[in-house]
Amino acid sequence: MISIKELNKDNLDGFIQYLTIHLSENGQNETALFQPLSKQQSTLSNEWKAKFEDGMNKKNDEIGWRKVWVAVNEESNIVGHIDIRSQNQLNTEHRVLLGMGVDSNFRNLKIGHKLLEFIINYCRDNHKISWIDLQVLTNNIPATKLYEKMNFEQLSLTKDMYRIDNISYDYTSMTLNVET
Repeated sequence: MISIKELNKDNLDGFIQYLTIHLSENGQNETALFQPLSKQQSTLSNEWKAKFEDGMNKKNDEIGWRKVWVAVNEESNIVGHIDIRSQNQLNTEHRVLLGMGVDSNFRNLKIGHKLLEFIINYCRDNHKISWIDLQVLTNNIPATKLYEKMNFEQLSLTKDMYRIDNISYDYTSMTLNVET
């Protein structure tokens, strides 16, 4: 059984450990890249750690805020995460950016689906949020299919957005209106 819990400063260290392992799996063992980083770049930098911590310390009406939830199994291990954050631009308070991931040992168990259902309902209940936006590497077919299944619509596809290890990667932008 999986439960979803809001991340706070008290359990940030466990999340950082999970995220470090998760990121190290980017593009490993025949899985698609889920971050636009080479295998050598797929480490959790101090800058990334600070973005999570700093964003979690801000109020939801401040530019740069972030809220994070984790999927936890019966052994209290983090097996997935989802976060929303501000767009970091003036006059975009009605939109959030989505980030998420699932531990490679727990994929194909509908954890990503459960996390997305949770965040969509959270955003629908928050009347300040109208849109959930995301970007995904186009070659990440499982993620793209999940977002489409959850009614995200494709806004754009940027051809050759990244060149990682001499391979071209396209980038897809998607959105979901949570007011409807």
